[in-house]
Amino acid sequence: MTAVLSTEAPDDPLPLARRWLDEAFAGAARNPGAMALATSGADGRPAVRMVLLKALAPDGYAVFYTNYESRKARELAANPRAAGVLYWEWLGRQLRLEGPVVRSPAAESDAYFATRPLASRVNAWVSEQSRPLADPVELRRRAERRTAEGEAANARRPPFWGGYRLWIDTLELWVEGAGRFHDRLHYRRELVSAGPAEFTAGPWRHERLQP
Repeated sequence: MTAVLSTEAPDDPLPLARRWLDEAFAGAARNPGAMALATSGADGRPAVRMVLLKALAPDGYAVFYTNYESRKARELAANPRAAGVLYWEWLGRQLRLEGPVVRSPAAESDAYFATRPLASRVNAWVSEQSRPLADPVELRRRAERRTAEGEAANARRPPFWGGYRLWIDTLELWVEGAGRFHDRLHYRRELVSAGPAEFTAGPWRHERLQP
């Protein structure tokens, strides 16, 4: 068995988590920001799907974008907490996140939307995400009509699409070890709402967990 994390755990895990994310993006793998996001609605039924983690902010929140009328958005409206996990097999690392979820500020969503390729912007406009689709041809036709309207028409962000901030109150750093002697550092902190999209955070507390 080999030690895989420092015996002196950092007081703040976020710089290390951000470094891991940077190292994952520096690798050759596809979609290193792919994050499994788990939510549950008012009925308590869990659901999980992959989203793209677009940022891990120094203040301690993870950013992802979606349709505000999708299933995940409806569940977050009913129960505004979520859990996410990123697993980088080629690095032998896993990052787990949990916490309350709020919508990103509109200006932040606008700025990100403007960076998306035209096809992705068109998709955001025409896809009624999570709704039934009788024929895929209809979605393509909608996209063709929207594309024909031109760049200017598709530059504006749809009001039903934007970002979320998952504010992290629980974080776990996991590193693969030989013989399944994995190393796990588990962190928790208290968050207090400080506005529609902001929280103030208390100090991190941590403990090592058995594999």
